[in-house]
Amino acid sequence: MKHLFIVIVFLTALTLISCAGSKGDSVKCEECDNVTELLVGTKCVPIADVAVCGPDGHAHGDVCHCFSGQEVTTIGGTDYCLMTCEMATSDDDMVEEDVDAHACEAAEGAKETATAVDAFEKFDEVHLELETLYELTLPAGKEGFVHTGPATTGDWAVYLGKSDLFEGAFNAKGEELEVETIGANEDCATTFPAVFHVLYTVQEGMGPAIILKFKAPSVETKILFFAHEAGHDHE
Repeated sequence: MKHLFIVIVFLTALTLISCAGSKGDSVKCEECDNVTELLVGTKCVPIADVAVCGPDGHAHGDVCHCFSGQEVTTIGGTDYCLMTCEMATSDDDMVEEDVDAHACEAAEGAKETATAVDAFEKFDEVHLELETLYELTLPAGKEGFVHTGPATTGDWAVYLGKSDLFEGAFNAKGEELEVETIGANEDCATTFPAVFHVLYTVQEGMGPAIILKFKAPSVETKILFFAHEAGHDHE
């Protein structure tokens, strides 16, 4: 009986070791050089396609916030929050910051002011920084244009304080960008009743800019504006 017990314990231990090993071996990460490419999930992605402070963080103004507590790594003058294979293959769900809640928190801070221009060709005159709250003025009876600008490919969220004024997003060549209408920010629907996700792709030889177009209001209108990276909170 004693021998049977020992055999059962031995076999159980082997099974646990086997399962643990097979689970860890089931997912492999590519080895990236962290110069021209970075690890995103388990794959190497060209660094030009990784957002500033990515792939495991995002920017708060000029400062990177890394989601997993790692130190910021500077590559070619740009800051990144690098991902490790252990992060990508962990059984624990990665804790992601609620970017909608972050927008609501930002709305409680001080506002910058800006006024939209009335023609696409003038968009470069009005730059709205990411991670900065604005009171944006739309002139009466004129379409409005402003630009905000990530330097990298990504999914960017635009939060507006009024509905039915946003008309579309374009790159610097005037090509329309893909926009997904999200609706109100559920964390502060009164503050931001209109949220849009803009998919932007870097193109060689073209300066980084997302040009936003607004409808012409009948009277001068001021709206709250905030934009930042959307990829951590939205599939």
